[in-house]
Amino acid sequence: MLFIAERRPALLASAILSLSLVGCATGPKTYDRSSLTAAQEQVIASKPTVVQQDYRNLYEEGRRNEVLNLMEIGLKAYRAGHLDEARAALDRARVSIESIYADDDAARKARSVWYEEAEKDFKGEPYERSMVYLYLGLIFLEQGDYGNARASFISGLLQDAFAEEEQNSADFASLIYLAGWAALRMDSNKLAEEHFQELMAFRPDAPIPADDHNALLIVETGQSPRKLGDGVGHYQLVYRRGKDFPDVGAQWQAGETWETVYPMEDIYFQASTRGGRAIDRIVEGQVQYKTTTRDIGTNLSSVSQNSLLAGASASAGGVLGAGFAAISLVSVAAQGMSAAANVRADIRYWEALPDTLHIIPLRAEPGQQVTVRFLDKNGQPIPGLTDTTEFRFDGRGQGLALATSRRP
Repeated sequence: MLFIAERRPALLASAILSLSLVGCATGPKTYDRSSLTAAQEQVIASKPTVVQQDYRNLYEEGRRNEVLNLMEIGLKAYRAGHLDEARAALDRARVSIESIYADDDAARKARSVWYEEAEKDFKGEPYERSMVYLYLGLIFLEQGDYGNARASFISGLLQDAFAEEEQNSADFASLIYLAGWAALRMDSNKLAEEHFQELMAFRPDAPIPADDHNALLIVETGQSPRKLGDGVGHYQLVYRRGKDFPDVGAQWQAGETWETVYPMEDIYFQASTRGGRAIDRIVEGQVQYKTTTRDIGTNLSSVSQNSLLAGASASAGGVLGAGFAAISLVSVAAQGMSAAANVRADIRYWEALPDTLHIIPLRAEPGQQVTVRFLDKNGQPIPGLTDTTEFRFDGRGQGLALATSRRP
């Protein structure tokens, strides 16, 4: 190659220019959608209406978006009360997520810098993978399988702690809380106490279950965090809060009064941090941290008297910069090759997720109806925005209800 370069400098210059242009490509790339077979059309028709379009996407978009579409199917089916459908989809997503790190061609491709991020099989960011385990755990709770519920919540914490660029401490408060709740249901009071003690580092004012509490009310508000491509060639990944949603808080009707549902998790905060440190952007698998103190006030603080993660708040102050060494290139040609790698950030994201997750333990009866109203940033009820749901009990005396401002 060096011999050719010496004799044909114009050819080399042209090759480098071509590689540079590849690296600077902008805009979304269009991917072909597969035609559906008659059997696939029949499967789609047999599914609940709320997830039929997502099943169509699953078949048409293939393996590249398989995990993403399974996430969408699982969450939408769960909200609609189709527990078996939701569990099957989320479990398939879980298996695919875990297989990404196996020793096979697809896993190697997913980790390789020689395939742009947007072409890889979608596996989700740490917060998305954690939410797969969270919703799976809720389904296990509803089905009375407390051991698998707790194991799922713990697995979600591991996904929160692990990112390809480095290891970080897990601070997913809702998963810690739910693991404690599952432990109580297992009559493992010692384990439950350990979980709730850990929770206090992040949520010192969280509502710890009382002895007579036999049900959880979980409320979703807001729109999913967004991923955006930034910089020349769209190769930098940045996070932004969801757009155009007014609801940041929730209250449930307890007789003649309305009581606040505790805002346990800011999903955007989880998306845009690692180990409590604010992410500026992600470039070629490397996290860059903001170098100035970040104002971490979120929906949580505005709704529940500054009940933001205490541990995350403490670690967010001061200088958070984390530099990383530039790659030394031995030739101009190598620079061109580098420009061709990872040219676009993967901006696919789980759109059905909420912005904030609210949780409150209480006493309820099987089939009891509960009405939830949603609050704006000033703590005022939003006219016409309510959800009525019921507590589904598992046959072992424990119940769970999910209310959401997200419409099908």
